[in-house]
Amino acid sequence: MEKPLQFAWELYTRKFEKILLLMLFTTLPLLIIHNFATNYIYVVTPSYSPIYSFADIYYGLLTVLLFIYAQVPYIRFVYNEYRGYENSLRNAFYHFIANGFTVFLFACIVSILTTIGFMLFILPGFIFLALIFPIPYLSIFDEKSVWKSYKEGLRIGKKNFWKIALILIITGSIEFLFGIFITVQLFNITPSYAAQIITQMVLNLLVFPFIIILLTSYMIKWRESLEVLEVEVKEDSVNYLN
Repeated sequence: MEKPLQFAWELYTRKFEKILLLMLFTTLPLLIIHNFATNYIYVVTPSYSPIYSFADIYYGLLTVLLFIYAQVPYIRFVYNEYRGYENSLRNAFYHFIANGFTVFLFACIVSILTTIGFMLFILPGFIFLALIFPIPYLSIFDEKSVWKSYKEGLRIGKKNFWKIALILIITGSIEFLFGIFITVQLFNITPSYAAQIITQMVLNLLVFPFIIILLTSYMIKWRESLEVLEVEVKEDSVNYLN
């Protein structure tokens, strides 16, 4: 893949009606679950400080878990479109239902470890998340368990750590700042909490798929680069022995 950003934008705009179906039938239910669960957690969890609450820990854990799991159908859809496979949307739904369970278990483990890392001054959790981030992508590409993809995933994660970290920081910051801007503007129109929640969910629905499409495009590029490098190394080794 030559230009991941261009490919991601063209795919997002050209296939938006199919991506919209993925939003409505996969991402939206997960957002509703996230919103309901986190609100309930904040209600029942006691707060011993006006700044910090144990509910924040549970919020972070659930957010990372659902963030990783919700990627599954988009990863497969992008891969199908890049490879030119037929019925790319149907296949993406199939992977989300049938093969997403191992990614969900992986997300449970990662969310716990990442949350612990975030509790240790944030940086350890972010480093860990960036390193293991490619693993579920390769799992969905190859249609195999995440446990069989972790070695190659870690190699790509180590080789492209700063690129992954930069993409996550930039896209996350843009979404966060844009979300604050929208919330402030909405406060000037209505104080309704429901309106704020709905607006934030719509924003997440629109932004999240593009972020994952972009990340998937880069993962494809980085994996192809790694495969080319490995082939060149093997050819050099053979030539040296001869």
